[in-house]
Amino acid sequence: MQAVDTVITKVSLVMSRVGGVFLLLAALLVSVEILGRKFLFLPFNVGTELSTYALAVGASWSFAQALLQRAHVLRNLLPPLARTFLDIVALVSLAAFALVVSWHVWDTVQTSWSLGARENTPLATPLVIPQLLWFWGMAWFAAVASVETVRACAALARGDMNAVNRIAAPLGVDDEIDEVLAETRARYKRAG
Repeated sequence: MQAVDTVITKVSLVMSRVGGVFLLLAALLVSVEILGRKFLFLPFNVGTELSTYALAVGASWSFAQALLQRAHVLRNLLPPLARTFLDIVALVSLAAFALVVSWHVWDTVQTSWSLGARENTPLATPLVIPQLLWFWGMAWFAAVASVETVRACAALARGDMNAVNRIAAPLGVDDEIDEVLAETRARYKRAG
């Protein structure tokens, strides 16, 4: 299982970084387009189309990393057992939602492919290209959410509440402090 965790962690991190680059490039493209229209009177008009693709792909490619980093917020006023139950319900719901969305995105990809659909813009982008990238992000998110759900349920079945919390609970203040301290210790070790 450690090998699967390593692959999931590395692929999710790379995908989230690529998604972030997509968003930065979209912002740069839109900025260049605006400046070109304002000062150079260029009829450049593809920024909206490409930034829409970048937003969909960049977000979907980052969902799995957000899940693994437990960058979601849920429930801090409940007793520990109720929190654990809600964490599992949230994880199962998230995996189910991601699977349903992935299914529908795949249907969209297939429809665009069979129709040879293209964007009605000067680029005439074949829609299957950004839709496949979008699907890949959603499918990866669904796979990671499903694996994390199985891991959390297995830990719950073993009665290992600490493992359930490490997998499914959002990060708390103590977790964030521990993370910063671990990074600081590692930095000092490398420095000397």
